[in-house]
Amino acid sequence: MLVYFKVGNYKSIKDPIVINFAATAINEHQDTNVFEKGKTKLLKTVLLYGANASGKSKILDAFVIYRALILDSAGYNSTRRVPVIPFDLNADTREQPSYFETEFILKNKRYRYGFEADEKSIRKEWLLEVKATTQTSIFLRIGQRFQVEYKKFLNAEHLETKCNENALFLSVADQWAVPLAKNIYSWFYDIYTIHGLMDDEYKEHTNELIKDPEYKVLINQMMQKADLGINSIEVIEITEEDKKRILMNTPDNLKESVGRVIDQDASPVLTKHYAYDELGNVIDEIAFDMAVHESEGTQKFYNIIGVILYAVKNGRVVVIDELDARLHTLLTKAIIRVFNANDIKTEAQLFAVAHDTAIMDRDLLRRDQIYIVEKDRFAATKIVNLVEYKVRKETPFDKNYLEGKYGGIPFIENFESLLKDGEKK
Repeated sequence: MLVYFKVGNYKSIKDPIVINFAATAINEHQDTNVFEKGKTKLLKTVLLYGANASGKSKILDAFVIYRALILDSAGYNSTRRVPVIPFDLNADTREQPSYFETEFILKNKRYRYGFEADEKSIRKEWLLEVKATTQTSIFLRIGQRFQVEYKKFLNAEHLETKCNENALFLSVADQWAVPLAKNIYSWFYDIYTIHGLMDDEYKEHTNELIKDPEYKVLINQMMQKADLGINSIEVIEITEEDKKRILMNTPDNLKESVGRVIDQDASPVLTKHYAYDELGNVIDEIAFDMAVHESEGTQKFYNIIGVILYAVKNGRVVVIDELDARLHTLLTKAIIRVFNANDIKTEAQLFAVAHDTAIMDRDLLRRDQIYIVEKDRFAATKIVNLVEYKVRKETPFDKNYLEGKYGGIPFIENFESLLKDGEKK
């Protein structure tokens, strides 16, 4: 479970900011939107709001890069650049390393893991075990100098010599079967990161899940309850034999293009709809190719629903940029309720960017589940948690937000003034 994510000096983020999943002491939605892990109360959902170009996506991008370095850096050759970009609008920060850290709970123990990196090397790296009043170092790294507590980091002896300057020690330790490193690596590997405008890659995940009878029922029920006019879903598997047979019956001048289409979508998804007569009686059921006939919103919902169901059933963290893009407000709210539901026993967490202010609903979210993101006069991303504002119980969050009381809204000048009487000015 994620307790917090901290990032500094990365892209539009200058000073460190913290996205906190530790619930505050407010009493809103205690029975639904919060779960307990030991003595810690954690939020099930956190949403980021703000104007375009405020840095919302940069915060999620920072988490994606942080995770990617954990998963991949052990495989870097010695000359590969570390994919971090400092805040470039300040003379000091452009020469300083980027900073990343999370605190998380794994097998009932809390850990803090972080690092500082520039494009050439890992400057610092640390892993700490966090207890009620103390923090115990498991390993500390400054450049290529390491201090390792081998009793806690078993099997890690002499791994310092196998760690390149541009690789994370945690990632190298995973490759060399250090038990704790493998467990931490696995926790980060199990996090889903989705861009809501580029979600096609998760279609195959849903397609795979639908082969499982339990998930097949759930996915079909979710598609029905979403009021998309779809009765059921069927995935067609095109085997190599099927491909050969199709190409054998395809004219020579079309073989290449048809083969390319099959390779791009080897598992087409069929959506089944009722057909009616003029009296409203069902007379048939028609199957459509989802990629051809269904809306982009329907396709997105199908693509991500497998991830959401699996995450909720298995207690995973899901990170989604543009959660509400192409989805109706009520459908986005329904997705959030799956994570926040009281009658679903799960430790899943959702960390997402949204634009639709109708989702900023006090009946759906606690104040500490909403962060407002904006840039200061130096073009650096800042955040504020809505819990820091005193809000009357009867006042809608979205109304106050759109009135500018929380900040984080764009000040858009009059476009019409640029054109007068159809002429450019």
